Amino acid sequence: MNRVKWMIILAAFLSCKFVLAQNKYSPYTVFGVGDLNGMALANNAAMGNVGIATPSVWHVNNMNPALLTYNSLTVFEIGVEGENRTVSNEFNSVKVGTGGFKYLTLAFPIIPNKWTSNIGLMPYSSVNYSFSTRQDVDGTNVDAIFDFEGDGGLNQVYFSNGLKIAKGLSAGLRMSYIFGLTEARTSIYLDGEGVTQQFPTGRHEKTNYSGFDLGLGFFYSKAVTETNLLNFGLTYDLGGNINGNRLDRLEIETTTGNYVPGDTLINDESGKYQLPAELGVGFSWQILNKLSIGLDIKRSFWQENAGFLYDDTSLGQDAEEYRSTWAIGLGFQITPKYNDVNSYLKRIKYRIGLDYKQEPFVIDGKTINNFGINFGWSLPVKGVSAINMAVKYGQRGEASGVLVKEQYFKFVLGATINDRWFVRRKYN
Repeated sequence: MNRVKWMIILAAFLSCKFVLAQNKYSPYTVFGVGDLNGMALANNAAMGNVGIATPSVWHVNNMNPALLTYNSLTVFEIGVEGENRTVSNEFNSVKVGTGGFKYLTLAFPIIPNKWTSNIGLMPYSSVNYSFSTRQDVDGTNVDAIFDFEGDGGLNQVYFSNGLKIAKGLSAGLRMSYIFGLTEARTSIYLDGEGVTQQFPTGRHEKTNYSGFDLGLGFFYSKAVTETNLLNFGLTYDLGGNINGNRLDRLEIETTTGNYVPGDTLINDESGKYQLPAELGVGFSWQILNKLSIGLDIKRSFWQENAGFLYDDTSLGQDAEEYRSTWAIGLGFQITPKYNDVNSYLKRIKYRIGLDYKQEPFVIDGKTINNFGINFGWSLPVKGVSAINMAVKYGQRGEASGVLVKEQYFKFVLGATINDRWFVRRKYN
């Protein structure tokens, strides 16, 4: 496919509604702005979301902007994600499958091997849940049933730059604009002795978010031998507040399943949601064109009351509780023989990784952890491009008390196009 066709695809993705971040089902996305998706592309995801200190000439270095200097060619990457999830508690379980847009990014050298820029679009968070709870009404034979539904999420458009400072040393800067909409609906109805036909009443909450985030990156590489390298990377995201406007009103559900706004508007007020500052440290060992082993450690600094807070404190505040968290990833990549013209299998990049992440929200005093086993590969295609695949089996939470256990299979399918774009011809 030629360059013009790829640019048409890029423009189509930037203009379509497919980019809305709704590619995940989980009751845990009820908290805050939902699950945060991170910056990993398919090649990073297959290595346990490792990438702070693992440079790549053939992929956009999305995890640490300082690594962009390795992209001396123009690199275009696109990816989609699919997932099959089993959610269970102490009484039953449900299986769901979802899928959607994952990332779209383009890196291009301004001064090859010295300064590279990168623009991209990807989901920042995902909200997608639907569940019910039942509660006795004191003194009666009637139960109150609460239905909870939510969807939406945030997206981010980012612009990154990597600049080489000295031999083996580079720095980077990423600027992100975060925006999106989340909706939450709670319906209440009665079930039991003497209950006649009713129109369930509830509450509809719609919040628009927008704001900016800034990330810094540093990278240093030390050659031990001609082909062996030791690498060190450091990233820091500033976090801070993003602005939100929340419309909150009562509504009534009709017999046809539609919702009619009630007469009561609870509030239409502005507020803020606190994004965490995040410090990341990465280490890797490389044998050029052969082997890469990487380790990433991240610390996210959440404020205890990081949920949505109204500017007008008289309206009451979000009761969600948060904690600061750790995330660790360990990844391995091997290419048997990158230049073997007789064996296609030897030119494939094979990856495997493990990742562990603490979730920031606290539920009834209990914390949630997430663990995954990852693997994948990059299949070389014409030239120096590739088809990328990452597969993950993960588990989050436990089926105990108010908590649920999630077991999921996730895959990311991506395409990487490397070419020399924006270069003026010397000969006609």
